[in-house]
Amino acid sequence: MLLESFEAAGFKDEIAAIGDPLFGGETSLYIEEIINKTSDHKIFAVFRGEKVAGFLILSAVLDEAEILEVAVSENLRRKGIASELMEEIFDWCGKNGIGRILLEVRESNFAAINCYERFGFVKDGFRKNYYRNPSEDAVLMSKKLFGAS
Repeated sequence: MLLESFEAAGFKDEIAAIGDPLFGGETSLYIEEIINKTSDHKIFAVFRGEKVAGFLILSAVLDEAEILEVAVSENLRRKGIASELMEEIFDWCGKNGIGRILLEVRESNFAAINCYERFGFVKDGFRKNYYRNPSEDAVLMSKKLFGAS
């Protein structure tokens, strides 16, 4: 589900607990921007019971969107949560005139690359030394949505 800023505030700690260890604290910064409405980023969340099971942060500009972060609670991985998040953003993007979704992923993150490829993302190129700690190249990927030119 797409979380509005006031909803994101209520789940801030849960989302940060999942994302901050993976993304070096950037998740908290994105959430603050969403809550304070200082960015147009969107946050989607999947719940199991009352708890956040996973989230995805999306930035949309004109007819393109970029996945900034996607993470699933460690004890709930490989249970279809990432699939739910992807289906949710594909639906949202389609309804909002987004024709293409972009992302970058660590070159060594084979599980994520394979997951994105299963959802129809293709490799577009590389960004040298994009990541730090450790230094690593990013794989650039994109997916063209139906009806996009």
